[in-house]
Amino acid sequence: MPSVKDDDDIQKRTLRVLEWERLKNFVAQEADSIGGKQLCLELELAEHRAVIEQLLDETREGLFIYQARSGMSAAGLPEIDDVLERLKVGASLSSAELLAVRTTLVIGRKFRSNLSQLEPEHFPKLTAYAAGLPQAEKLIQEIDNAIDDGGNVKDKASPLLRSLRHEVSKFDGMIKDTLQRIIHSAHQAKALTDPLYTQRNGRYVLPVNASMRSSVSGIVHDSSASGLTVYVEPIAVLELSNQQRIKQAEIEREIARILEVLTRFAISYLDAISSTYTTCMQLDAIMARSKIAFKYKGERPELSRDEKFHLLNARHPLLMLQDEQSIVVPNDITLGGSAGNTLIITGPNTGGKTVLLKTVGIFSLMLRAGLLLPVSPGSTAAIFTRVCADIGDEQSLEQSLSTFSSHMKNIVEIVDQCAAGSLVLLDELGAGTDPREGAALARSVLEFLNQSGAVTISTTHFGELKTLAYTEPSFINGSLDFDEQTLSPTYKLRLGVPGSSKATTIAMRLGLNSTVIERAKALVEVHDQDLQRTVELLEVKLREATVREEQAQQAKQQAEELKRFTEEQMRKLEVDTRTLRQKQINELESEYKLGNDYIKHIIADLQKQPSINKAQKAQQELEKVRNELGWKSIAEDKSPTISVGESVKVLSLNQIGVIIEIAAETAKEAAQVTVKCGNLRIKVPKSDLEMLGQEKQKQIQQNKQKSSVKVEAPSQRTKGSTIDVFVRTDANTLDLRGKRVDDGIADLVQFLDENLLTNTSPLMIIHGHGTGAMKNAVRQHLHSQMPKGSYRSGDIHEGGDGVTMVTL
Repeated sequence: MPSVKDDDDIQKRTLRVLEWERLKNFVAQEADSIGGKQLCLELELAEHRAVIEQLLDETREGLFIYQARSGMSAAGLPEIDDVLERLKVGASLSSAELLAVRTTLVIGRKFRSNLSQLEPEHFPKLTAYAAGLPQAEKLIQEIDNAIDDGGNVKDKASPLLRSLRHEVSKFDGMIKDTLQRIIHSAHQAKALTDPLYTQRNGRYVLPVNASMRSSVSGIVHDSSASGLTVYVEPIAVLELSNQQRIKQAEIEREIARILEVLTRFAISYLDAISSTYTTCMQLDAIMARSKIAFKYKGERPELSRDEKFHLLNARHPLLMLQDEQSIVVPNDITLGGSAGNTLIITGPNTGGKTVLLKTVGIFSLMLRAGLLLPVSPGSTAAIFTRVCADIGDEQSLEQSLSTFSSHMKNIVEIVDQCAAGSLVLLDELGAGTDPREGAALARSVLEFLNQSGAVTISTTHFGELKTLAYTEPSFINGSLDFDEQTLSPTYKLRLGVPGSSKATTIAMRLGLNSTVIERAKALVEVHDQDLQRTVELLEVKLREATVREEQAQQAKQQAEELKRFTEEQMRKLEVDTRTLRQKQINELESEYKLGNDYIKHIIADLQKQPSINKAQKAQQELEKVRNELGWKSIAEDKSPTISVGESVKVLSLNQIGVIIEIAAETAKEAAQVTVKCGNLRIKVPKSDLEMLGQEKQKQIQQNKQKSSVKVEAPSQRTKGSTIDVFVRTDANTLDLRGKRVDDGIADLVQFLDENLLTNTSPLMIIHGHGTGAMKNAVRQHLHSQMPKGSYRSGDIHEGGDGVTMVTL
């Protein structure tokens, strides 16, 4: 039966070989406070799943905050453990201790403010810490009123203190004036070694030559090291100094009283101070875990319900932290559950096998401490309640143990302690003794651990262990690649294929005598040669499969990107179509209202003065309105004729376009017409088109012609020239009055683009007169973007120089 001491020894040895303390030191360096650093150095390994989930979520939320540069920091948080103990027993605090309390509460207030800005649904774990940061504004204010940032009690702390300090200052001035008179007196100045005064034991004194001591009456308080100078307090200032000392003592008593009152007040906030201090340290430690995760690109993995883990692009955190510029080769590692419980890794020395063991081991510790893992998103990790490792040379001179004996002592403890829920890491299992016995012993240990339910990773050079994966379904082979051309490891793990030590290959490349090489190959047993050839064949097949997988993955990624791009374009097209359709509807409603008002006016005029001539004229006017606002359906036309270049309306889109192609009708498909609407080219059946009225056709043609004709300003028009009547609508008018210039130009660009797409012209831009800034900006933009002569000032009936007319 294993003892508790044995279990402790295993855990301590495992933490040491996995360099857990070194990683904790890296984390502690990221903390801003001494208390936060201490919490990081004392990181505990949680065992319950709910606690581990909580810790990981806290770290992930902290990482989001750190990446957003929110400024959540415990910098400047003092250590107040002793202060809290003094408050608990009712001891009076010094001004410095009270200032430390105040600093703690202010940092807590900043944390509370930062947490209040977070959305609880997105940061549920961290926002919960706000409950540990209670309000203490009254105590902060009282300390601020009494103590300055240097820890000194302020004069305004009490009227008595202000008065006493004023009196002390007055005595101080009188003493200094008296000393100055003595220094400048002809009789006594000769006795001074320096014409200045100083202080000894809190009393003002003069430096007097010891040989002329009798020249200055007073009390000697000190002397120089040589004895040639004595420091004398003159009789003339003795009484003033005594009075000053009395007042100073009263000041000290008043300060003590003030600090006692503040202490009593702080005691009433003891729970709030203690809670704030603890919470600030906890948040500092969480942010330290988050900041270190940022450095090694940590991710929050999903936690499996069994001991299975699937780590994508796993990298050892210490390799990334010790040199941030170095390139760490990532590896995908899958083990546990249905994937198999035991991974046997083979390959050449210095190929990275030991680093791989340590990576999996330290990941298990990091997970339980709430540290994110340096893996890619989509990774799954397992919770192991015990991690046991036998890694490295544990030869002991003190216990007279050989390398093999030392390793075997560790193996004995591991076999006794580890079962289901354990992660076992074994480096070169069975090495250091006879190869045949070592291989047999290694196999027996691995089979025992596998049957006990432990998840095991073992490195080995024993060829016999490679065959276990072909006879035992819960065993998996793995190897680390080796570049035979450069004789260097690639550190890339390949699961499912055993590796070889490459001993003869390396020796041959390094120049060992060829006779020796051939003899070594001949000494390798036949079944070992067959196994080696099988391994090499599998290596070739795996490389080919890897290339095909990478190509397929790349093709899949490209297809997904194309799909996303196509879907986005379709969504954009749908939005643009809806926008254009609504714009056309709005224009029609506006034009309909104008036409309807005009018809009402004609009817009212006829009702007042009926006449045949007016009726005929009204009929003509109504026909004109019909031609301008309505369309004649092609389907209703007795002899519909359409041709390329004609303007038509696409009924399904409610949009005007130009015919650019007409396909012939077939037995299977009706005639298709290609219409260009702005930048869109669409194919629609003939029945989805309406022919525009003659007036509308004519207007569109004129608008096209106007775009290349210079438009004159009102002052340049020749006498007798006709003035086109411009009918304002919401669609053809942009009002920029009251807007800032930048916003106005942005609206202008959008307005011109929309109307260019719908062939709406002319347009009116209302900018007013004002300071002229908006008008100048509008015309400067038009000058730089529009053809020459395509805009002008408004005519008198249009609004004059307060508007600009644009022809597209």
